[in-house]
Amino acid sequence: MTRRLVKSFWFLLALLFLLEAWLWDLVRPVIAAVIRLIPYEAFKAALARGIARLPAALVIFVFVLPDALSYPVQFFALWMVAEGAVISGTVLFIIAKAFGLIGTLILFEVCHEKLEELAWYRWVAGQFTKARAWARHQVEPALVQFRHFRSQIESELTSRFGRGGVLAHMRRLRARLMRKAGRVP
Repeated sequence: MTRRLVKSFWFLLALLFLLEAWLWDLVRPVIAAVIRLIPYEAFKAALARGIARLPAALVIFVFVLPDALSYPVQFFALWMVAEGAVISGTVLFIIAKAFGLIGTLILFEVCHEKLEELAWYRWVAGQFTKARAWARHQVEPALVQFRHFRSQIESELTSRFGRGGVLAHMRRLRARLMRKAGRVP
C-alpha cells in the first residue's frame, strides 16, 4: 500500500513538472512572436552590451528582475479578485504574468551566456534537464497507454459512425429527420 502511494506521488509530481515544462514550451513561441513586434534586435544588442559589463553574480539579479517587478501587480490583481472584480483582476493578473514572462524570456536569451560562467547555475540547469528527463521517464508508460486507448476509441467511432465521426453522423441524422418531416435542410 505504501509503495503504491509513493509511486503515485512521484508519478503525480512528474506529471505536474512536465505540465509546467509543456506550458512553458507552449507559451515560449507566443512570447517570441510578441517580442518580434517590437524593435527587438536593437534593444537586445544594447541590453547585451550592458550585461556584458556586469559580473556574472550580478546578472542573476537582472535576470529575475522582470518577474520580481510583476509580483506587486499580481498581488494587486489577486486582491481585486478577492474584492469581487473577478474579470478585471484576472485580466490584470494574466497581463502582469505575461509581461514578467516576456521580460524573463528576453533576459534569459541575453543573460544565458553570462550566467553559464557561474558553476552553480550550470549545475542547476543540468539538474533541471535531468529532472525533465526523469519526469518523462515516469510518465511515458501512462502516455503510451493513453495513446493506445485514444487510438482504440477513434477506431471504434470510425467503425460505428463512418468518416467524420459522431458530429458528421449527427448532421446526417438531422438531415434525414428534416427530410422526413418535410422541411428540407
